[in-house]
Amino acid sequence: MNILLIVVAILLFAGQTLSMKLIKAQHLRDRLLINAGFTLIASTGLLLFSLAQPDIRQVSANTWVLGILFGLCFTLTIIFYNLAISAGPLSYTAFYFSASMIIPALTGIAAFGEALKLTVALAVLLFLAAFYFINMNSDNSEPRGHIDTARDRSRSRWKLYCLLTFLCNGMLAVIQRLHQFRMEGTESKGLMLIGFLFACLFYVLTYTVLAVTGNKKERISLSQESALLYQNIVPILLLAATSLIGNLIITDLAGVVPSSYLFPLVQGSIIVSITLCSVLIFREKLSRLGRIGISLGVLAIVVINL
Repeated sequence: MNILLIVVAILLFAGQTLSMKLIKAQHLRDRLLINAGFTLIASTGLLLFSLAQPDIRQVSANTWVLGILFGLCFTLTIIFYNLAISAGPLSYTAFYFSASMIIPALTGIAAFGEALKLTVALAVLLFLAAFYFINMNSDNSEPRGHIDTARDRSRSRWKLYCLLTFLCNGMLAVIQRLHQFRMEGTESKGLMLIGFLFACLFYVLTYTVLAVTGNKKERISLSQESALLYQNIVPILLLAATSLIGNLIITDLAGVVPSSYLFPLVQGSIIVSITLCSVLIFREKLSRLGRIGISLGVLAIVVINL
């Protein structure tokens, strides 16, 4: 049963990433509004579901604290991931997103007493090699001595966004594992309810700050915002469904499946599925070094599960 749930979670998170590509919004401010919309729909869905299961709303102080932290990390992860996708190729960006499983895998060993295996150490080394190949600027065609400053700045921003996505997404999994460890496998739905509610709040606050202080200062218009949300209603609904259900499944599994197994398997499988989709659907091309990096990443996933 756990394997089936893991497969479903993989498909849902792959769908989440692909849904982001369907968003029609040029500016970060617009994407924040869309993210606020899908987190609001997700939390509203859970609230409606709680009418049938009132115990969902009965949560402890631990769930409140970890739920708020989950909402913050979720907000930052999606923001940085959107920025990274906008600044660089989907396949490479998705690799950083998925490789963040290193954080909960190592945390499971260090903090939750999971066994340290040689395969884990070897997998970490393989990931470091994969990062090296992916970050090599193999497509730099400028003559020696010539520096494209604008291009260099863009690539540096992309690397920064990928790193922040890596850290924030990794912390999401740690929060889920910590919550299930402390709550002994209970209140997972309460964690997601609080997490998505506060994620929506954080998105709205960030959106408002950008609207007031951004370079393009515009008065918030309900008609324009409504039109943007309506234009993106399909990806919003897809994001709400895939994010909520996927995280509910992972949170439940985090209480019964070791982190060093669960998160590598889920995130590593996303690498393969997203890379295939980016090549077959979005027609992105992988460089030779990029293919080596992705292959090493997949190999690391295999090794860590031996």
